[in-house]
Order: sequence, then C-alpha cells, then structure tokens
Amino acid sequence: MAKGKSRADRFAAIQARIGECKSEVEELKDELEQWKENMPENLQEGTKAQELESAIDELEAVGDSLEEAETATVEFPGMR
Repeated sequence: MAKGKSRADRFAAIQARIGECKSEVEELKDELEQWKENMPENLQEGTKAQELESAIDELEAVGDSLEEAETATVEFPGMR
C-alpha cells in the first residue's frame, strides 16, 4: 500500500495507467487495420483478412472496456 497517497489519488493513478494501455491497444488495432488495407485486393476476402477483421473487432471491444474503466468514478468514503 502506498503511504501518503489517498485512495482517490491511487485510483487516479490506476486510471492513468489504463489510459496508457488503451492507447497501446488502439495502436495495435491501427496496425492491423493498415495491414488489412494494404493487402493485395485478391486477398482482402480471404482467411487472413477475416482473421485480421476478427482481431480488430476484439481489440475494439477491449478498447471500449478500457474506456469504461478509464472514465469510471468511485466515491470513496471520507474519514469521520
């Protein structure tokens, strides 16, 4: 446990790390989209293109989940 930091500060730090992860997931998704777009036209309907599309969809879902976590709010109880 980090001494001296409030729970709210610790949670904010976690959300910042989530934001970094979300950016990396978006970069991966962009790379796969570029790969698919740059495939020869005769391969764009093939198995590899379908696998890329599936991975892109999965990364998008992960990104959406990370977005939810990054913007979540938690009301920590105060000391009384």
